Amino acid sequence: MVENETVLDKARSLRWLVFSSIIVAFSFFLSGFDNNLYFFGSAYIFKNIGASSLLLGITATGFAAGIAIFSMVGGWIFDRVTTRNGILISVLIISIFTALTGLARNWPELLIFRFMVGFGVGMLQPEVLAFLGGLRPRYRATVMATSGIFFNLGLALGPPAFSALSSGESFDAPFLVAGALGFVLSALLVMFVPSTYKRPERPKAGLLKNIGLPLVLAAVSYFFFGVAFFAFESYYSSYLAAIGIPEKMAAMAFAAFGMAGLIMGYPSAFAGDKVSRRGSIIAGALLASSGAAIAFGLSHGFVVAALGAGIIGTGYSLYSNVVAYAQEVVEDSWRGSAVGLLFTVYNFGTMAGGPLMSSALASFGYRTAGFFVISVPFLISLLVFLPAAMAKAASK
Repeated sequence: MVENETVLDKARSLRWLVFSSIIVAFSFFLSGFDNNLYFFGSAYIFKNIGASSLLLGITATGFAAGIAIFSMVGGWIFDRVTTRNGILISVLIISIFTALTGLARNWPELLIFRFMVGFGVGMLQPEVLAFLGGLRPRYRATVMATSGIFFNLGLALGPPAFSALSSGESFDAPFLVAGALGFVLSALLVMFVPSTYKRPERPKAGLLKNIGLPLVLAAVSYFFFGVAFFAFESYYSSYLAAIGIPEKMAAMAFAAFGMAGLIMGYPSAFAGDKVSRRGSIIAGALLASSGAAIAFGLSHGFVVAALGAGIIGTGYSLYSNVVAYAQEVVEDSWRGSAVGLLFTVYNFGTMAGGPLMSSALASFGYRTAGFFVISVPFLISLLVFLPAAMAKAASK
């Protein structure tokens, strides 16, 4: 082994590239697993602790606030501090407070613990995506799709794991399992991933000069995508219960989102790398909007509910090319900060999604609220991004 070998030095080996990508991307499994353990289980958790389901939006906002506040911090850490250690700290924070989520006994505790999980996720997202995005720039989205595959696997396994491991009296077991997995991952990161990502290089221009119209359009588009996605995540479980789908079937319908992302992760990323980055983003937003319209407008049973969630999951996978797009419109030295900015704006959108859905739900019911708070914002994210696609076409 070469002394002071960096991540990029070791990544010249295809075997190590695959191995390290899996280890680092597994952190997104933990994030997705925790995400859907909580969002699927939330209706049952709140019933267990005797709290109103209308408070779901508040805890979802607290989680999103933690992510939004610390996303830019995570991006800056990637650009300016040792990368592996930043990821390690993030994983440990997520693991500890995911485990504590399972031990919460009232909604203020849930609010605190979910905020702290969001704190860890906020740091983790830009660090991991910038880490993976620089390993093979020609296949940026395809390499980053490893994180999406693991995230969607976590999303898919979260609902059935909650259903299998929890009971009417207790919901601690699935969250404790998730926390334990995080500590195992932390040990693997220390053992196998170098602490330094690349040899230092001086950026040609400052961060502010790298924030141009393409990055701004991507961030605003991601804001509306975040509104819709978190409204869906926060309330789809309670919607499925409201239309009479039994818990185990509801878990399968909810998991269809993650399964679609699992199946479509690499094809969607490869389409962005080799066919059209902008076209993939636009198609993803359109599919997500259509899936939400189906899920809330047509759903009277399991099949349509699962189909709608699966279409949203497919759209999510295609739209995820926006992260690669953000890295490609800035200087390489600012990739982490660009992703951090993207996720900061996105997560301000997610903070709005839960309360908007809660308010619309109280006034109009699930179907109307689902259309205007989920389907329409997905469509707006497409419309906001269109100028970037048109500018690219005009430049050819």
